[in-house]
Amino acid sequence: MTTNEIAAGVQGGQADYLQLWEAVRGFAHDRAYRWVRYDVTIDDLQQCAFLALIEAVGSWDRDRGAFLTLYGLKLQAAFTEAVGLRTERDKRDPLRTAVSLDAPLTDDEGDPLTLSDVIPDPAASIDNVAELDFQQRRRTALEKALARLPEAQRAAVVGKCCYGRKVDTRAYSAGLRALRHPSISRELRQYV
Repeated sequence: MTTNEIAAGVQGGQADYLQLWEAVRGFAHDRAYRWVRYDVTIDDLQQCAFLALIEAVGSWDRDRGAFLTLYGLKLQAAFTEAVGLRTERDKRDPLRTAVSLDAPLTDDEGDPLTLSDVIPDPAASIDNVAELDFQQRRRTALEKALARLPEAQRAAVVGKCCYGRKVDTRAYSAGLRALRHPSISRELRQYV
C-alpha cells in the first residue's frame, strides 16, 4: 500500500496511526537527522514527528496533493518549534513579544518599580475624566429631550440623524421644530 492509501485508511478508520507511522518512519528519521545539530536528540524529534503525523492526517485532503508533501511541511514546523527557532509568523506574533506590566525595573535610586508604574495611563488623566463626564451629561440631556417627543417624531429624528435612514419628512420636521422649542432646547444649548 502507498502512503496516500494508508493515510486515507487512517482518515476513514480502516487503518491505524501505527501502520502509517511504520510507512513514514524512515522519511521522518531522515528529516530529523538534519536537526540534530541544534542540540536535540533524535528520540525527541521522532516524538515530534509522530505528533506531526497525527496533525497531518487530520488536515490532509486527498484532492490537494500527496500526503508526504503535507507531512514534510508539518515536520518542518514541528522541528522548528522543538529546537526553539522562531519562524517569521512567530516573530510577528504580539503575544510572543509582549512584556508583562509586572516586569521589574529599577530607577536611578535603586527603588524597585514595575513597568506599570512608569507607563502613563491616558484613561486616568483628569482631562479624559472631564471629557467623559461631558459626553455622559450631553447624552443624558439628549435622551431626555428625545423622550419628550411623540413616538413618530422621535423615531424620525433618530432614524435620520443617527442611522441615515429615509423617514417621514413631516414627522422629522415636526420633531426638529419641537427640539428647537425653548423648553427643550434650553437643556441642549450648553452642549452645542
